[in-house]
Amino acid sequence: MTNDPGSNGTSNSATKSLHDLHQTGTFVLVNVHDAGSAALAAAAGAEALGTTSGGHAYTIGRRDAAGAIGREEAIARVTEICSTVDIPVSVDAENGWGHGPHDVARTIERLVEAGAAGASIEDWSGDAEIGFYERQHAVDRIVAAVETARALDPNFVICARADRMTHDGLDAFDDALARLQAFAEAGADCLYAPGVSDTAYIGRLVGEAGGPINALLGVGGDLTIDDMRELGVRRVSLGSSLYQATMAVFDRIVRQVLTTGSLTVDTPPLDWQTVEALFPDRPVTDS
Repeated sequence: MTNDPGSNGTSNSATKSLHDLHQTGTFVLVNVHDAGSAALAAAAGAEALGTTSGGHAYTIGRRDAAGAIGREEAIARVTEICSTVDIPVSVDAENGWGHGPHDVARTIERLVEAGAAGASIEDWSGDAEIGFYERQHAVDRIVAAVETARALDPNFVICARADRMTHDGLDAFDDALARLQAFAEAGADCLYAPGVSDTAYIGRLVGEAGGPINALLGVGGDLTIDDMRELGVRRVSLGSSLYQATMAVFDRIVRQVLTTGSLTVDTPPLDWQTVEALFPDRPVTDS
């Protein structure tokens, strides 16, 4: 297991690997919702994993919203995932589980301790009364994330998100781009503006934002990894799409067996030996 946390300015192989993936080319960040899906993705050949706040929330019966899952709950899930795989894991850290730069710094500290190799930080507060953080405050939060990461593990990847287009559509493009440019100047390693699927706008982000771009590839969308590569996107994430697609299959099978009595499926299930081989033997840790 190589996802050991760095400390005192040291790095580990997982963070070095994720950092290197952001330097050239295009790679896929496979978003997983628990240790089991992480193990499957790693076995399938994924180079790096990301968590999904939506997938995590839905697995415990909550909605995907900032504040619906607390920092320690999220970190417990991150720890499970990082201890199961030996490839880098980037964490969907929502708004950093707090509004101030000090909250974001504490979150990065805890994620490094948990063995994560990177984290994304949003500029949406999750509070309707606060809305989006004022631009300078959003930048200050990214500065805190970057400075904390550099002190603990210089290769820990900070992905700064400008989320306004998920709320206001392409009318918010110029504001999102300006925020990404400011985040790049603040030292963010990766830049992400969710809500963009038009190739012309993605191309503008790649050319103008000032750093490596993360773009979302959703299930059922028209774009492909090759399209993203041609556009110059560095990191392609999948968001909660894999979880949603998995639940769609679950829903279909349950409805089928309840209405027809048949459990015939198009894709044969994984046998238990294959599933069990994904996980190492571990002692029971109940106290």
